[in-house]
Amino acid sequence: MLNKIVCPIPVLGRLSLVEMTIQRLLKQKVIPIIVGHEKEAYELAMKYEIEFVQHVNHPLGAKWNAGFMAAKKYNPDAVLFAGSSDWCSDEYIREIRKHTKKYGLLGSLTCHFVDVSDTIKLVEWHGYNNMRKNEAIGIGRVLNKSFLNQIQWQPFDNRLYNSLDYSMWKKATELQIKIGILHSANEVSLLSISTNKWNNKHRFHEHLNGKLDSKLVSNTLLNNFNEIYNL
Repeated sequence: MLNKIVCPIPVLGRLSLVEMTIQRLLKQKVIPIIVGHEKEAYELAMKYEIEFVQHVNHPLGAKWNAGFMAAKKYNPDAVLFAGSSDWCSDEYIREIRKHTKKYGLLGSLTCHFVDVSDTIKLVEWHGYNNMRKNEAIGIGRVLNKSFLNQIQWQPFDNRLYNSLDYSMWKKATELQIKIGILHSANEVSLLSISTNKWNNKHRFHEHLNGKLDSKLVSNTLLNNFNEIYNL
C-alpha cells in the first residue's frame, strides 16, 4: 500500500495553473486540498471532488496552517509542502514515499525555476548560499506525521506573510527533528513556475542577473513536465 501523502494548496487566482497542479497531484496519488476564499477556487475543488477550506489570504502563515490542519483529518503518513505553482516529478514523489517514516522533514537543496512568457526559460537554482546553506529549500519539503504531531500540525507562525520556509525550518531544528536530503541527478525533480499572465511573488529575473546563484539550462529537461507548454 502506498504511503498516504496530502498536499494543502493555498490558492489566490492563477486558476489555470492551479488546475494543472491538481491534475498532476491526483495522477501521483497525492491528495490535494484547496485553501482559499474565491468562488472560482471552490468550484475547481468541487470539479475534482477534493476538499475546499475557506480561508482569507492574509496572513499567509495562518492560511497554510489551516491547510495542514485539514490534512490531519486524512491521517496521512506525511504532508507535502508545495504551492499552486510548484510541481514535483513522479520520481521525486516515489522517492519521498520510501522515506516518510525515517525522516521528520525531507527535502532537496536545489530546484528549477521556469518562466513562461514570450519564450520559456529554465534555470537551475543551486539553493541557499548564505547563512542558510545546507537547508532544504521550501518547495518539495515533506513533513511526516510524527513531526506534525509534535507541532500540533502548525508548521508556521500564524502571523507571517514572508519567511514561511524559515519559520518551518526553525521549528524542525529546535525540536532536533531528523532531516533527510534527497539528491537528484541531472533532471528536474522540483519545478517552480512563473508567467507573465499574472503577478508573481518570486522574481525570476534575479536568476538571470546574478542575484540568485543559478544557471540557465536546456528546456529539454522539462520532458517530465510537458503540461507547461499548455500554460
